[in-house]
Amino acid sequence: MTDTTGPLLYTTEIPIRYGDMDSNQHVNNTRYYQYLEDARIEWLDGLNAPRREVGQGLVLLTCTHHFLKPVFHPGVVVVELYGGVVGRSSLTLQHKLYVKGSPELVGYGDVKMVWIEVANQRPIPVPDSVRVAMGAEPLARTD
Repeated sequence: MTDTTGPLLYTTEIPIRYGDMDSNQHVNNTRYYQYLEDARIEWLDGLNAPRREVGQGLVLLTCTHHFLKPVFHPGVVVVELYGGVVGRSSLTLQHKLYVKGSPELVGYGDVKMVWIEVANQRPIPVPDSVRVAMGAEPLARTD
């Protein structure tokens, strides 16, 4: 799965804080998921995708990360997001993680999410701005 199927959508750099490390003196496994969340939110904000401010949001169905190498403080994690499958109300993003200054892959995986209306927790269509950014066609309008 280290090969991505979709286009590179977004790259960000996240500083590793001393507090991100665990008792083994490497970044705690839970922090990787927070790095990925930060990258996804930055990417969506850059698209001006409607979310919480209009009662919409994303919920995770699955989140998989394969840990290849430990990461240490000080350093900077580089997160790359790649487009995956876009359905009517769901989307998949693939990711790769590196340490800045090194070409060596330290982790990879994917996340599947569903766009929902927050008030009733029901799926709604993925916004066209996100669909287009991921290389998918906008949904046909029926109204």
